[in-house]
Amino acid sequence: MGAVATVAKKFVKWCGNCIERVVSWWSPHKERTNNITYNYLIGNQLFIMNSSDPRNVGEIMGIKREKNELEYISAQTYNQLSYGDRGRIDELLDQRDY
Repeated sequence: MGAVATVAKKFVKWCGNCIERVVSWWSPHKERTNNITYNYLIGNQLFIMNSSDPRNVGEIMGIKREKNELEYISAQTYNQLSYGDRGRIDELLDQRDY
């Protein structure tokens, strides 16, 4: 029982550290991405306001715009990696078990 608790504790700590890294990674991009998304929503305000459900339309457009920006940042970072690291990422993501 003690060994399982130790392994579980290490695993939980590892997961927490991974999440912390993701949050830290997001910090430098947050302001720029938020500004891009804000400008996108303001630029499409008329379209949003003329929809039958403006709140949900605006939220979905904002979410998709943020997602697009994250994908763009991810692609830029991915292209800077070595071929070996790219292969590792591709292999992991191709498994689709996440």
